[in-house]
Amino acid sequence: MKKFIVFHASAVDANSVGSADDGVNLDLAAFDLNDLQTMTGTEDTVELTFNETGMFNKHFGIGDAGGEGYENSLVILTVAEGKEADVIKDIAALANASQVHGVAVPVFDAVNSKYPINNVTAIAIRRSTTSRVIAAA
Repeated sequence: MKKFIVFHASAVDANSVGSADDGVNLDLAAFDLNDLQTMTGTEDTVELTFNETGMFNKHFGIGDAGGEGYENSLVILTVAEGKEADVIKDIAALANASQVHGVAVPVFDAVNSKYPINNVTAIAIRRSTTSRVIAAA
């Protein structure tokens, strides 16, 4: 059974889109926590990378000599200064818990400023449909 995590970055309206390289108008998304591949912290942000969440077949154009591929989906959380490590640890705990505060699906809701963990203040979502050339190193 899939375990989803929901990100509500801004109000869903007529301008909302399902994918955007720059994240503009990508207001609401849910990703399978099993697809969470990595978390990185930079000053005042934590980036969550989700693998194989694009609308295209994951094997499109990938070969030993390189080809075209699609970037993984990315959620960027703005966090309180100096709390990057705490946020990463708390998200790791969310990913491994069956429930958080009695809720089975964690929702990061920037619209209503409600988050299942502390120290998160904003959300940006990126989901690419633009292919990139991948060259063999």
